[in-house]
Amino acid sequence: MKIGVIGVGGHGRGRHLAPYKRLEAQGLIEVAAVADINEERAKSAAKDFSVPHYYKDYAEMLQKEDLDGVSVVTPSGLHGEVGKQVLLSGVSALIDKPLAPSLSEATELVEIAKDKGATLMVGYWSRFSPALQYAISLGPSGYFGKVFFSYASILRRRGIPGIPTFIDDKLSGGKGAIFDIGCYLIDALLAVTGFPEPVSVSGRAFTVFGNKQDEINMNWGRWDPSTFKLDDYSVGFVKFADESTAFVESSWASNLPIQGEVSLLRVQGDNGGIEARGDEALRSITLSSKLNSKVLDSTPTLNKVDESYEMARAFVESIRTKNPPVTGEQSLKLHAIVDGIYESTKLGKEVEVHVPKV
Repeated sequence: MKIGVIGVGGHGRGRHLAPYKRLEAQGLIEVAAVADINEERAKSAAKDFSVPHYYKDYAEMLQKEDLDGVSVVTPSGLHGEVGKQVLLSGVSALIDKPLAPSLSEATELVEIAKDKGATLMVGYWSRFSPALQYAISLGPSGYFGKVFFSYASILRRRGIPGIPTFIDDKLSGGKGAIFDIGCYLIDALLAVTGFPEPVSVSGRAFTVFGNKQDEINMNWGRWDPSTFKLDDYSVGFVKFADESTAFVESSWASNLPIQGEVSLLRVQGDNGGIEARGDEALRSITLSSKLNSKVLDSTPTLNKVDESYEMARAFVESIRTKNPPVTGEQSLKLHAIVDGIYESTKLGKEVEVHVPKV
């Protein structure tokens, strides 16, 4: 099985190439080629990871290489157009999170993959954290009972990524914190609650910090505050078809007494609930329920894994089985929520959302 990688910056190298090379060492795949618009970066990655071929033009790679699967690790705003070309070539795709810049583009990717018979998997490496996997397993067991409310947040005190990859309109998809990092926790919330159908969203995407000159020295990189228009703090309230609700919150910057990046997931059911904490991936989980008419807290002992390796291994396996553990269809519900927050911000009111049936 031959694998290629499009986009060999930090994530392309660390979360895709490195795990693939481990799988190659086991004789499971061959990492055949890499592509990057920065030809020197592509050449360097090919040399560092002993990949036989490198390209500046990913379309040329798709044409010349007989690939079975490709990781798309370009800037988020390009996931839709690059992923489309991979899938139209009949090649299976692991598209780094989030799946596409919008619900409409994400839907098109799912449709193309279905039409071509190609595997489409979304690169939420965070889905493979033992804490999240344990939380997901609780749903089918009946632990929660009926879920009525969930809360998901991922917050930075200061961490606006002031480089074009994240803040250029085209490269970023024109969306900020709730799209870039909020997607990790929205995906986690949906996975734990069984992917209920969102029906309405009320939210606000704020630009609070990035348009101020003095913020440049407190964040990551440098940018022109006068042109900064992306959300650096966003919130949303979601209603689902099963009558449950959720509150989601994300920030690139905030005035909170936290260090680094902090995430929190709470799921409340009428029988039991959880609280999980971490960063982009959840790292610990506490269960709260009743036993013999007493409230009981418990904390499971969790294994440690390399989430990126598990993601790469799952993708390779799903090319064979056509059964990826993180699907495009699941992400359509996430994108409906994210787009709903931006639409609600624009209109100043709650909006209905509709998840396409593919």
